[in-house]
Amino acid sequence: MLSTKTTNNKTRYHASIINRLSLLMCFLGTIALIALSLSIQVANDTKGSAYMINQLGLIRMKSYQLLSMVPLNKHDNDHLNIFSEITSSKQQLALFERYDLIDEFNELHNKWRTEIAIKIAQAKNIDEIKTDIDQFVIKTNYLVHKIDQKTENQIHYISRLQQLFIIIIVVFLIAQIYYLRRYLLAPWRKLINMAQAISKHNFSERFPLRSRKNEFDLLGLALNNMSDQIESQYLILEERVAEKTAELQQTNNIISFQYHATKQLHTSKPLCERFLMILRQLEELVPLTQFQIRFYESENPEHYQQISYDNEQKLPFCQNPHCCACLTESKHSQQHGFQRYWYLQDNGEKYGILFAIQPTDVTLSDEQENLITGLIEQMSTAMMLDRQIEQQKQYLLMKERSAMARELHDSIAQSLSCLKIHLSCLQMQSDLTSQSSIELLATMRKEVNITYSQLRELITSFRLRLNQTGFYASLMEMIEEFNQKLKFNIQLEYQLPLNIIKSKHAFHLLQFIREALNNVYKHAQASHVIIALTIDDNQIITVSVSDNGIGFQTDVKQDNHYGMVIMRDRAEILNGNLTINTEPQKGTQVMVIFKANKTIPFTIIEE
Repeated sequence: MLSTKTTNNKTRYHASIINRLSLLMCFLGTIALIALSLSIQVANDTKGSAYMINQLGLIRMKSYQLLSMVPLNKHDNDHLNIFSEITSSKQQLALFERYDLIDEFNELHNKWRTEIAIKIAQAKNIDEIKTDIDQFVIKTNYLVHKIDQKTENQIHYISRLQQLFIIIIVVFLIAQIYYLRRYLLAPWRKLINMAQAISKHNFSERFPLRSRKNEFDLLGLALNNMSDQIESQYLILEERVAEKTAELQQTNNIISFQYHATKQLHTSKPLCERFLMILRQLEELVPLTQFQIRFYESENPEHYQQISYDNEQKLPFCQNPHCCACLTESKHSQQHGFQRYWYLQDNGEKYGILFAIQPTDVTLSDEQENLITGLIEQMSTAMMLDRQIEQQKQYLLMKERSAMARELHDSIAQSLSCLKIHLSCLQMQSDLTSQSSIELLATMRKEVNITYSQLRELITSFRLRLNQTGFYASLMEMIEEFNQKLKFNIQLEYQLPLNIIKSKHAFHLLQFIREALNNVYKHAQASHVIIALTIDDNQIITVSVSDNGIGFQTDVKQDNHYGMVIMRDRAEILNGNLTINTEPQKGTQVMVIFKANKTIPFTIIEE
């Protein structure tokens, strides 16, 4: 038996199965040798018993032969020594000693030698010695019986001894079979099962270790350690595969998101619809919620439009009745977070700000940060392209209007100017004596002056340019211009969504407001002006310019109010309704109503 120790990275065991099997085989061989030795010894003890019985039988027969030869002559005396063969054999004597019959044999031998042999030699007839011979034969038979009994006892002893050893061997074999099944077959089967389980990628099987280890336990311990290591490595690999799969899936989702986001950003849909749908999809890829966008329509950061989803009702200025982007529910999060923001800008020009809520205990990965940064750049690019397209439209429109203004200036304006000069010269001639001719000439000059002034106003409106950042910025420039003229600040109530006023409407609407402010500047004598721009749920835009000036009578003809004509023309171009509310000393309100995308019937209402 050996104890388990670890020396020089080698593990020793308590009991070697090989040693145990060797001991079992040695024990079995020892039992067999003992049984064989005892059998040989008993066989040797019984060796010569049959020969001795034959010799005693021969002595018995010789005694009767000598009885028949009575009286003996001198030549027959040599036959009296019937024990010579037995006494001369040490093996025969040793047999009597082993059987403890040496005394009986010596007594029988002495009786023959000292009594019977003498009587036979002296007897004259058979009757004299017959009784002694019979007694001698009886004692010989008794000795034969003793030898036979001893031999039978030895045979019985050998039989019982063999039975005992057979039982011992059977018990030992049973114990050995039990030992082999428990300590050899069962561990072997367990090792086979473990090997089969490992081959099927099942590393949960374990070899049961005993306190007293043998080679199988050491092999099982090695397999257990190997299974533990393989299982841990397998689990690590599975986790890595799962992580890589999740990363690939995440990357695939990001690429798919970027692809669809790029397509959606560059469509003709309104900005709110494009951006909100993309941001809601972004919530599924990053741990951010409650995205909001603040759009700037000018360089003034105080004027903005902020949109978000997860609203209870649609935004009032929604231009697409089938769009529900602003009603989309946000991803719910129970965690507390902080607000993050990113500027939508390109080449230093800010288009807006993107807001989001990030959980406090969550950190965005580099991939997620890059995704958001890339999306911000795409959104900024989309807004920049929208502005460039709008500016291109403005440029084309302004180019066309400038060409018209130049043609008007170079043709009709020059002709009217020349006509004015000729009429002035004609008025200064002294040969005009007819009063009707003088009045007619004055009327013609007045009409030419009015026409020339209207033409100059028209040329000025044709040369009007929009600010590059859009309608709101151009409107603010105009208000700043008239603030200086009027010597007070105009109140602006601007409630229109981003880019709702397109280029084709912006020129006419700005000219409408300019004419209304010109009238205030020239005629109203007002101290307060309000410009209001609103939109309702039906996409109806209302633009009004109100003052607290002296007002005017709408039924009195005022030849110099050609600005009112221009405003009527602008309202007609917008396909809107022009309303003028005025009373003397109670101020004036000029209002135009038109639809953002579609036209409404044109009417003029004067009260």
